[in-house]
Amino acid sequence: MTPIFPATRWSLIARLPDQPQHIGLLLELYADTIGTYLAMKLRTERPERIQDVVQEVLLDLLSKPEVLSRAQPGEGSRFRYYLLNLAWHSALNAIRRERRRDLPLEAIASVNEEDDVAPVDHLPSHLPAPEQRSVMDRAWAIGVVQQALEEVQRWSTGLEGDPVGCLLLHATLTQGQSLRDAASAASIPLATASRRVIAMRARLQNAIAERLRLAGELASGEDPAQACSILLDALRE
Repeated sequence: MTPIFPATRWSLIARLPDQPQHIGLLLELYADTIGTYLAMKLRTERPERIQDVVQEVLLDLLSKPEVLSRAQPGEGSRFRYYLLNLAWHSALNAIRRERRRDLPLEAIASVNEEDDVAPVDHLPSHLPAPEQRSVMDRAWAIGVVQQALEEVQRWSTGLEGDPVGCLLLHATLTQGQSLRDAASAASIPLATASRRVIAMRARLQNAIAERLRLAGELASGEDPAQACSILLDALRE
């Protein structure tokens, strides 16, 4: 069976038991995905509480390199499925601990302090159900776009960058503005706006393609132009 995980990512995961310092890099690549996924799942929680839970989950996962290293490649599997399954159970545990702290003293005595929803150290690694994979894929795609946009924004703040072009791109992609309206808001000619957006789209496309290669969704020799189609397919699921 051919492993689904690419060598670059899988080799990083495989080193975790002996080199746990790599867990920070691994979680950094998936932090936006974890945050998006938990926000999708915790719709009834307060926004500020969701942010707190995300931070608690990331800290919890940072302490478990040996658990993350148990992810196994296989037909149809993705590391993000395993990771988001861990994140979700960690989030449930965090919420339960908070609610336990709010219980009256007479009720606390009847609660087992170790009775978490599901110990993440013993989660199965089987594939989630198709509908659950769809939610996970969507969260992953959104996380990839967020990271790519952040990379473009960081580049655009440099001396050789183009902050106006980045703002135009952000407006047209994420706020539903027409290029004409975005150019007007930035007080620049439409032709100039068009050139800048073309340049920034190319940089954004390359940033997305790089992340898809790391996740094994785009082969090293494939056209970066395929990257957006792959993400759109995940978002449409």
